[in-house]
Formats: sequence, structure tokens, C-alpha cells
Amino acid sequence: MDGPNVNKKLLKDLQAQIKEQPTDPEILNIGSCGLHAINVAFKAGAVVTQWKILEFHRALYYLFNKSPARRALYSFYSGSSLFPKKFCAIRWLENSDVANRALDMLPHLKSYVEAVEKNKEAPCSNSYNLIKEAIKDKLLPAKLTFFRSVACEFEGFLREYQTDAPLIPFLFSDLSVLLQGLMERFVGKDVLMKNSIMEIDLNDIKSLCTDKQMDLGISTLSCIRKSQVPEKDATAFRKECRQFLLNCVQKMRECSPLIYSLTKAVSCFDPSIALKEKNFSRRLVSLLLILTEKNWVDGIVADRAKRQLIDVCSRPHIIHSLQQYKRQYESIDKFWFNLLTTEGACNDAIKVLKIVMVLSHGNASVERGFSINSDCLWENMKEDSLIARRRVFDYIASVGGLSNVEISKKIIHYVHNARARYSEANEARRKEQQHKATLLKRKKETTLQLKDLEAKKVKIQQQAQRQKDVIDEEISALKILQNNLT
Repeated sequence: MDGPNVNKKLLKDLQAQIKEQPTDPEILNIGSCGLHAINVAFKAGAVVTQWKILEFHRALYYLFNKSPARRALYSFYSGSSLFPKKFCAIRWLENSDVANRALDMLPHLKSYVEAVEKNKEAPCSNSYNLIKEAIKDKLLPAKLTFFRSVACEFEGFLREYQTDAPLIPFLFSDLSVLLQGLMERFVGKDVLMKNSIMEIDLNDIKSLCTDKQMDLGISTLSCIRKSQVPEKDATAFRKECRQFLLNCVQKMRECSPLIYSLTKAVSCFDPSIALKEKNFSRRLVSLLLILTEKNWVDGIVADRAKRQLIDVCSRPHIIHSLQQYKRQYESIDKFWFNLLTTEGACNDAIKVLKIVMVLSHGNASVERGFSINSDCLWENMKEDSLIARRRVFDYIASVGGLSNVEISKKIIHYVHNARARYSEANEARRKEQQHKATLLKRKKETTLQLKDLEAKKVKIQQQAQRQKDVIDEEISALKILQNNLT
């Protein structure tokens, strides 16, 4: 369930159900899926500009999708074999690649549109009409370039957090760096230096850079120059870019895990924070207060855990280990567990560590699936083929890579008989299709028979009604005659 309102309602109902007594632990909340919240923030920025970039990407893909004749015509008129990549708004890591391919195709698209319009071969579709209007915009290359540059800033975070490894101690720092990088593009440097990124008033024009001071990116500035548009249009474009960034930042500050105090508190287990005595102590105290208030640990355990962690992190050899830590090589939970188990009695600190490390930074398995499926996809692939490729991918990943796959006799035998099984599967599929066709034919015949019988029934009922009406008239006439005779 990615919908934030659905998640909040579920959380509220679940909390009410599991907390039967005042002393029962409460759910630790760091918000809805962080990956989803960040992608929604990017999408909110793209939509607010009214550039219709998302619609353009979608139309570009579907214009040539499953249309060999149109693709051939495009290659003939443009001399290019480049075709658009599939665009899907929920595939987090493809936005920049899709925009990059669209930029490469723009000159060829213009040649294609001019040729088909001249020769009266233009497709009659909404996708074509949208593209035809879009390429008339001289600033379209600049818009696509800016879209790509912002997407690249988000993709680093989205790619790294599509993992099942515990990354919760780094979530606050990584989100802060992402938010800081976006704000540096349109917020004044002096304002950023004097205020927290969560406290800056973005509605105050004094907090923002002027249009020309904004960091649009070198590629975007180059596209603006090449477009040779009037200064008025360039200024309007810069304002739209600011609105893009502004909406991204506002959405992040409203929906991301940054708004929860627990997100910052658990960052005390970030080795770079643990090296800073004051920050470490302050965030550790904040974490222990939250765990105590939520009934996960009592005050005595919290006090002992605090002393143990501060004592361990002050030892010279531990400081050296913290300085040498690289998260791409070692999981953070194993790192801390090894430190605490080798430093004597740290049972209370380990208890707190376990509580923190099981917190989720998002629906990583779900969100990661979009990217993995994208890598597995081919054009016109059937569902069974995609499922089979995903199963192969997941197995190879589970054993640690292709080199760790054991080539057993069973696998060799399975490969030898692959062609026979393929033929059997085709035959079974053919028989199934024949069976379905037979059932469909019988269903149609039965439907026709039912219609015929219903028509006969209606006809008989109508005839019977007419005969009844005649008899009723005769009875009425006889009754009148009988009355007259008396």
C-alpha cells in the first residue's frame, strides 16, 4: 500500500489494536515509504510546471510502440535508428535515461514530422498530435535537459535505498544532503548558512536567488542560448524551473521521513555521527527518550545503554574503526554488533541496536522490483517469460552471483531436454487454445440457440395473447347479448 493516507489509517488502526494496555509498546513511526515519498516529490515538481514532460515521454514511446510500419517510416525520413525508451512514472531510475534518449531523438523527430505532414502520411493519434505541438517549443530541449538534471539528483538516493540492507542510520544524512543540494540551486547561500534546511521559509522571496543566479545546470544554460528565444521567454522558463525545484523541496519537507524526530535520532548509529561527540550524545539521548516513551525500553536500560555506547565510542581503537567504516563493503548492523560484542558487557546497547536496525527505510523489495523488471523486459514479452526471467535473476542473486551457481547433473539434464520441453509446452498450449476455441464456439452456439428459443417463446406468447383477446371479445359479446335477451 503506497498511498500515504491508506498507510496512515492502517498505522492508526494497527496501533489501536495492538496497544491493549498503557504499558504496551507503541509502533515506531518514521513515515510512509521513503522511496515513494521522494519519487512523489520529483513528480510533483515535474507536474507543476505545465511543461507536460511526463505526457511527452509517454506519447513518444506509444507513438512507435508495436507499430513496425511507423518505425520504418521514421527511420526512412529521419535516417535514424534511435527509438524512445519506455517511460513509466513509477519506474524510479529511468527518468534520466528516457529524457536523454528523447533529447537525442529531437532533431530526427522534427525531420519525421515535417516529412509525414508534407506527404500527408501523418498518424491520426493523440500521441502524434501531442508530439507535433511539443516540438514547436524552442525551449523543449532546455526543459528536457533540466528535467534530466533534476532526475539525476534523485536517482542516487533511489538506487541506493532499493536494498534490504539496514540503512536507517544513514537515512537522515542522505535525505538532508539531497534536500540541501536541491535548495542550493535556488535558495540564497547566506540563507542556507544561517538557517536549517527544514526551517527556511520558501514563500519568502528574499530567501530565494534571483532568476539569473539560479543554478540550472551548464547543459540547460547551453540549451537556452542555442534556442535564441527572447529574454522574456527565457525569464519565464527560469521561473518555471524555480517552481519545479520549489515544489520538489516542499513535497520532500512535507512527506519525507525527515519530518519525524526518530529519523534524526537513529542517525546516532551513523559512524560519521558517532565520531562527533556532541552530536552523537544529543541524538543518542533523543533516541533513548523516544524508545522509553514508546515503552520499548525502561529508563534503567536506557541509562545503561547510553553509558555503554558513549564509553565504547570514546575508545581509540573504536574511533579508528568508525573512521575506517565504508558502508559499501560492510553492513551497518554487522559492524555495530561486532564492535559491541567484542567490547565486554554491552547487552543493553545491543538491545537498543536491534530495535533500531529492524526499522524499515521503505518498501525496498517492491520498489526494487520495478527496476529489476525493467532490466528483464523485452519488447512484446509474455507474462510467463518475464516471470521465468525474474525467477532466474532472483535465484542467481540469492546465491551471490553467477559464479556461485552450482552446475549439477540435474541442471545439465534439464538443459539437454530444454528443446523437448519447449515442444511439449507448445503442444500443450496449442491443445489448450483449441480447447478454449471449442468452448467458445459451443458458447456462441448455445447463445444463438437461447436467442432462437427466446424469440419462439415471445412469438408463441404473442399468438396466445391474440387468441386470448379474440376469445375475450367473443365472451363480452355473448354477455351483452344475454343481458339484452333478459
